[in-house]
Amino acid sequence: MKKILLTSMLLGAAATMQAQDTYLNDQMVNTSGDVYGTARFVGMGGAMGALGADISTISWNPAGIGMLRKSELGFTAGAIWDKQAVQSLTQTHATLDQMGGVFSVKLDGDKMNFVNLGFNYQKKKNFNNAFAADNLNLGGLSQMTEVADLALNGYDTDYNLTGLAVSNQYLTKNGEGKYYNKYSGEANYYTQRTWGSLDGFDFNLSGNVQDRFYWGFTMGFDHMRYRAETDYYEESHATAEPQKRGDYSLYNDKQIDGFGFNMKFGTIIRPIEDNPFRFGITIETPTWYQLKNSTYYQLTDHVDKEKTSMPESYLEYSIRTPWKLRLGVGSTVGTQFAWDVDYEYANYSVTKMGYPNNDIDDPHGSIFSNTWDDAMNQQTKENLKAVHNVRAGFEYKPTKALSVRLGYNFATSAYKDNPSFDQLNLNSFAMDFSTNTSYMKVGALNSLTMGLGYRWKYAYIDMAYKLTNQKADFYSFYEPTDLVFSHSPNALQAVNTDLTRHQITATLGFRF
Repeated sequence: MKKILLTSMLLGAAATMQAQDTYLNDQMVNTSGDVYGTARFVGMGGAMGALGADISTISWNPAGIGMLRKSELGFTAGAIWDKQAVQSLTQTHATLDQMGGVFSVKLDGDKMNFVNLGFNYQKKKNFNNAFAADNLNLGGLSQMTEVADLALNGYDTDYNLTGLAVSNQYLTKNGEGKYYNKYSGEANYYTQRTWGSLDGFDFNLSGNVQDRFYWGFTMGFDHMRYRAETDYYEESHATAEPQKRGDYSLYNDKQIDGFGFNMKFGTIIRPIEDNPFRFGITIETPTWYQLKNSTYYQLTDHVDKEKTSMPESYLEYSIRTPWKLRLGVGSTVGTQFAWDVDYEYANYSVTKMGYPNNDIDDPHGSIFSNTWDDAMNQQTKENLKAVHNVRAGFEYKPTKALSVRLGYNFATSAYKDNPSFDQLNLNSFAMDFSTNTSYMKVGALNSLTMGLGYRWKYAYIDMAYKLTNQKADFYSFYEPTDLVFSHSPNALQAVNTDLTRHQITATLGFRF
């Protein structure tokens, strides 16, 4: 399980933060798809890569800031709620999604019309979520079978679930010194609560050349703050005494903190002087994350009423996301109608994970000195693929002051059609710190957005509603069918999980 914890801290999206390695890593730092930002940006489905002239384009196409001709301040907040709620945890959360401004400088030159400086805080991922994934028909399968396989191959350490299970006899040991699972599961119950967000802080320099060519550069800094509590409870009968319940539970409390940085280069070009049609191009460098995970976990035997736990463990690691390419086309029709269609490509199979050298074998290494986890990165390459994100947005102005908006956003799944769920015995340093066995395969994302806006001379207010639909297959553990000590010839079936989410947001802005 070396791999599970590490990745499990890193990638999760709203409802998937405890996944193993590749699965969770993708879900945490994969920002392709969901849309956050100003209410105008959200209302148009995030499709403003060619239209520009909105503060939130600072992170999508930096050249969009170059289209602003006045200084501007904007503040965006709202609420988000999920389809599922767990126990007494409320499913509605207030959220601060954006806060920033642009300082516009008009120039007297013949070619360069404006130079703009911008700063923006914008949420990139919202981790506030709760969900349940109960499997009431295990058919003899057990989480401890996976743990036993790891113990058989020497993957038990002082900081992972395997070591805790071995030291507290959740597994049986034969005369040859091999460990076997003593449970035959009937049902399990899994709940997860997550908090936090992935926040982006962007600094922009952009310009306008004769109202035909717009350029922009954004330096981005990300801050990751994530916490997850998970409860796994398994009901089973001991094979030797079927009348005696052999129930146990596993509790995990994980926290991840860290930072990342990237750069974005963008342009918007209006090729025909008397035609408003324009196209945009953006290149975003990989984001380099330096993260630290701390985990506390506890196994409880509900038959003998015994609780056992390991000392809190810490692990520092890095993740490098893929390059991103964005293309956009858009135009206006008179003074009443505007449209934009954008496309983004990001190949998540090349996502890499590693460890700072100063934490492994180089006490004098810097935060930029890194040792890649080859086994984990190969696993990522075999399971993930490129994501294609298509956005379309429309804006109609029935009056000069009032705007009506509609948007749609579609992003393909980052997982291959037949990913390798067999993640046992991965020769990864992260396995030494793995405390969970769950993982989730997240499907394609669809978002429908709509919004309204009203503008005065020096101020404006926008509102938007977003419905995001996404399905996922959740597995609380992995049990291959060919293990000789398995109690069942059947593979564990996925629990179908609905990650549908609703959000309302409002922006108050000022221009001067």
